[in-house]
Amino acid sequence: MPNTVLNFQSISFLTGLSPALGKELASMSELRHFEDGQRVFLQGEHIPGVFVVATGSLKVFRKDGRGHIQVLDFLRPGQCVGEVQVFDKGPIASSAEARGDSSCWLIPAEPLSRIAHSTPEVAEVLIQHFAAKVRHLVDLVDALSLHSVPERVAQVILEAHEKHPEHRFVEFHETQEDLAQCIGASREAFSRALRLLSDLELIHTTFPVIRITDAEKLKRYAKG
Repeated sequence: MPNTVLNFQSISFLTGLSPALGKELASMSELRHFEDGQRVFLQGEHIPGVFVVATGSLKVFRKDGRGHIQVLDFLRPGQCVGEVQVFDKGPIASSAEARGDSSCWLIPAEPLSRIAHSTPEVAEVLIQHFAAKVRHLVDLVDALSLHSVPERVAQVILEAHEKHPEHRFVEFHETQEDLAQCIGASREAFSRALRLLSDLELIHTTFPVIRITDAEKLKRYAKG
């Protein structure tokens, strides 16, 4: 079960809050629960604030008019979505749904915006936070536009491995369909890419567990 009080120190873009401001914002925040697959919000909606994952995971994605899905991120506890809309007042540019039974804190937009405008320390942390998000999206555009599907799959494996570099393997919690949507490919193309990387003796796959057999060659392959 998540804590009944929102811990602001676990949220990177709010660590600059003083205890007093943190207590004020916490008193206005609401814990919401979502079942597996339940929509948290829809692309184009005006959302009431920032959603911070407390337990479980959120799949954040965009969908075009033909139903094609591009996954932007999978958010884990402490990560959040909706910060841009707090400040530009526009509709949310993505949808989000729960992966597994999940819960999120909803931090309302108005008090968060007020605190950010009145507290230079918080504004500085927010600037760094938004810069990191822009960098993430630039990397995503680079992967989608400049690399083949097998190269993108290699990048996905390497990014997962970076979280636990002491291991020779990675274990994914997402499905092949989820990961394919992250890199703008079909599940079939993702599966073919895994087989190719295995034939090249760069990995050994028993998905969702993938063992990296030659990390340096895999890195060179991922760069194209």
